[in-house]
Amino acid sequence: MTETLLALLVGHFVGDFVLQTDRMVRIKRAPAILVLHVVLVTAVSALLLGSLDGWGLGILFLTHLAMDAVKVYLLPPSLPAFLADQAVHLAVIVALALAFPATAQAGLWGEWLTDAEMRGYAQGMAGALGVLLTLPVAGVVIGLLMEPLTRELEGDQSPTGGLPNGGRYIGWLERGLVLMLYLGGQSSAIGFVLATKSILRFGEIKDSEHRKLAEFILIGTFLSFALALAGGILTEWALGAVASP
Repeated sequence: MTETLLALLVGHFVGDFVLQTDRMVRIKRAPAILVLHVVLVTAVSALLLGSLDGWGLGILFLTHLAMDAVKVYLLPPSLPAFLADQAVHLAVIVALALAFPATAQAGLWGEWLTDAEMRGYAQGMAGALGVLLTLPVAGVVIGLLMEPLTRELEGDQSPTGGLPNGGRYIGWLERGLVLMLYLGGQSSAIGFVLATKSILRFGEIKDSEHRKLAEFILIGTFLSFALALAGGILTEWALGAVASP
């Protein structure tokens, strides 16, 4: 069951947070875009499972389509709507893994790979899951949590403009670095990374006129590092669980 669960989880997060572009999110109310998104999620899941099992993938497709339609057409964009959407998707994935536990083992990869290689494949998916949760998924969560503060800053003018999506990529890089340091057993170096970022980001906004912006950056930084550490702990646990015979 572990391989099936991991394949479905990675397929979901790749489809929802990597293959779904910002433009697709903006025009997702168009039925064709909504269906395309769900097709991509289902296709990635099928590829990772190495299986075209009709029942499991059919249920995955229909439930994902139904929940996304509810979110897009009935729920306002917000953190509660996002969490409800993800909770339903994850509940369906767990239910499918329990109902069809041998899907991955009976699929193409299960036939081609030895037991040891299949365990390595599962470890790879566990690592990929940790990266997905720590980088793009955490980025979306931080954006939704910070949205009320972002609105407060809309009237404030910062001294210089930033790069397009610069904050997103900085967040991905810092959380990726924290994840690598944690998994590499170098937790003490994480404090150095945090201090370095704080110095760089606060260098131009240390005057009292930009206190709001400084506090905004500080909150976002601590949120980012907290989620990165949580991702590291979860990834370490998942890798250990998969490695156990």
